[in-house]
Amino acid sequence: MYLKEQKDSMRLHRGLLKATVKLTMAYKAHVPDTMTRIRVLSGVAVVGQSDQVVRKKAGKAVLDIYIKFLPEPGPVFDSLEKILKEVKKLPGVEVIRVIDLGDRRVSYKGNPIVI
Repeated sequence: MYLKEQKDSMRLHRGLLKATVKLTMAYKAHVPDTMTRIRVLSGVAVVGQSDQVVRKKAGKAVLDIYIKFLPEPGPVFDSLEKILKEVKKLPGVEVIRVIDLGDRRVSYKGNPIVI
């Protein structure tokens, strides 16, 4: 359960986590629609752009965003992976690279997290 009862108020049992990720997308991907689709994913609280979209000549668009989400009970990596796999299914999203989690650089088993 996500909520914890405390003296006439309900508080989150776990806090939100912020992940900064780099999305590599199809050149013609529509960024505002992608951001809206991410916002409606289960567990996602906030989505924002960290920088402008870079459209490369190689036919890709690169977008840095942050996603604040409510992790499920259990390992944080599992919650992060679940959300990012849902993001990857969105139209135009090709590769997701995690830059940091909770403002700390992260890796999984010594490797960058790439989905």
